[in-house]
Amino acid sequence: MLRDAREWFDGAADGEIRALEEVPGIDPERLRELWCAEPELMLRLDGLHTAAQRAFERRTRTAVTDELLRALRAVAQGADVARLETAVALAGARLEADTATAAARGLNTGLTCGIVLSPVILLLVFALGEWVPRLFGVSLGCQEQLALAGALVCFAGGATGAVFSVIVRLRDPRQLIRSRPGGTGPGVDPVGLPDPVQLSDPVQLSDPVQLSRALRQEGWYRVVVGWFLATALYLLVAGGILTLLTPPATPAALCGPGPLSADGHGALVKTWFFWGAIGFLAGLNERWARGLLRHPSAPGAGQAGPPEGAARP
Repeated sequence: MLRDAREWFDGAADGEIRALEEVPGIDPERLRELWCAEPELMLRLDGLHTAAQRAFERRTRTAVTDELLRALRAVAQGADVARLETAVALAGARLEADTATAAARGLNTGLTCGIVLSPVILLLVFALGEWVPRLFGVSLGCQEQLALAGALVCFAGGATGAVFSVIVRLRDPRQLIRSRPGGTGPGVDPVGLPDPVQLSDPVQLSDPVQLSRALRQEGWYRVVVGWFLATALYLLVAGGILTLLTPPATPAALCGPGPLSADGHGALVKTWFFWGAIGFLAGLNERWARGLLRHPSAPGAGQAGPPEGAARP
């Protein structure tokens, strides 16, 4: 059960990578003949066989590897090479879907961790805001407490806005594995996240486990960007530098000698909603913070090449 949970979170790509010539049940001489007769197809097969052993999900690894080897053995025993071409095409599609799953799962877990940690950080900051001034013999008054509460509400809104921004722009997980048109290296997709190379190139196959980890960090990074953007906008508005936005009530207006009236409670709630909306709008702009992480790709990962003595394409 623990292994299943770990593999769901971090992928199942572990173990030794075996080359085609190391697979039992395939005549080495016949394999060299296939390399000579179908160099491009065998190069593609070799790349996919290597990539399949690094698949993010164990079931994908097993299914794709078994199907490729079954087709290769059949062709080595005299079957039509079209069977191998079909197996290669299906394997490429399944590995692309596996990489999309790894990318989406990594990004989603990163965003989820950011959202889950946000309340914890809010409580910690609020506790520190109450405790630290007491070290210097100062206690927070009503206005300071309301200002701190408004900042924390804005902070939480920034995290929510950042997550919403990514989710809205990411309608298809395959967007995460698009490459730059006409390019051979990682690009940046419409979501604003860096991308690995396409799986159609057997020489440049992405490692889905590393991709998932990178996108997990990227998702967390997006939430952090939302925090900072919301905090910056709060400081601009509350400090009177940005006067286009005015809160419904100031801490000075809400704090008085007596208890809050019904109108005062309403103004306080509106103020919290105001700062939450300000933070949310600030978090939506996380898309302008381009990804700092480059997704790991494995140049040459799929280019194991033909066995020794075989003809090279």
